[in-house]
Amino acid sequence: MIKSIKLTNFRRFEDVQIDIEKDIVVLYGNNAQGKSTILEAIYLLTNGKSPWAVSDEFVNNTQNEEDKFARIEIATDEHLFAFFKDQSRRVCKIDNQNTTPKKFFQSNASTIFNPEQIEILMISPSRRRDFLDEVISQIDYEYNDTLAQFRKVLRQRNAYLKKLAKKFYEQGIIARNDTQLNFWTNEFVNLSKIIQTKRLELIDDLSSDGFTLEYIKSNKEELEECIENAKKRDIVTGCSNIGPQRDDWEIIVEKNIKKYGSRGEKRLAIGNLIFRVQDVLNKKLGFYPILLLDDIASELDPKNTHKIFGEENIKKQQTFITIINHKELPEEILKNAQLIDLNFI
Repeated sequence: MIKSIKLTNFRRFEDVQIDIEKDIVVLYGNNAQGKSTILEAIYLLTNGKSPWAVSDEFVNNTQNEEDKFARIEIATDEHLFAFFKDQSRRVCKIDNQNTTPKKFFQSNASTIFNPEQIEILMISPSRRRDFLDEVISQIDYEYNDTLAQFRKVLRQRNAYLKKLAKKFYEQGIIARNDTQLNFWTNEFVNLSKIIQTKRLELIDDLSSDGFTLEYIKSNKEELEECIENAKKRDIVTGCSNIGPQRDDWEIIVEKNIKKYGSRGEKRLAIGNLIFRVQDVLNKKLGFYPILLLDDIASELDPKNTHKIFGEENIKKQQTFITIINHKELPEEILKNAQLIDLNFI
């Protein structure tokens, strides 16, 4: 359980410490008071990246260019975790001792849920793939290395396919058995199998009676066979047309939610998915990740607000909730929550 959060030069916060006393924390206040920033800091320290920023965008921009840095410190029941970032490096410390990113981030985990995520997950296939990969990375830290290697091989294969495409359009030659193409294809297939297997395992863990995730492979048959049969098209188009970079998934709750669900049904389905992720991570990690709910109530009607904020969902883990007006939350949540008014911080 988080006991305190200290932010130094992190977005709008130059130097602030917030003491945490309960498992349910409601951060409320007007817009631009830093509600989402606090969730971002927790997510960054527990997962190694911002949920919506890249590079050092979170560093307070009022500093001199050469002196820019940001620091997040979170004290839990057992340890003090510190994450430092400047323009050239990042440092991870546990109890004031430098440690490796692997050890640092394996000790922590969090899940974030916000309105933008609902829209993106319903619209963007690439974001849906990223969602699965991010969950798997929390379970298996080595999976990040697999993804990085896959992206490298995919870039190399696509770059070589572009060369072969040029040869085809200039000379009419389709070099399906080119030695270098075969090398990158073998590497591509081996890594693709690992990724697809991991994703399918997670899909199975997240599915149950009445709530099913359906994984849609770009290869309808065995991967090697499909890749081999697609070589001609890959050469002509200059890119890899089959593989995990083209896969997708959908939520089925009596019907295909993406295709036929109402706006409210889509929001509720993604909310249920987030809580299923929490249960899976608990089984794999041995603890429930911190749950970060960013302005969710603004997107839900009262009925669905009570479903999402039901005690059976919220009390499983330490939960941080942001909202403009805390009175919009269910009474059973408020009576057990620590209320923090960011208008006065």
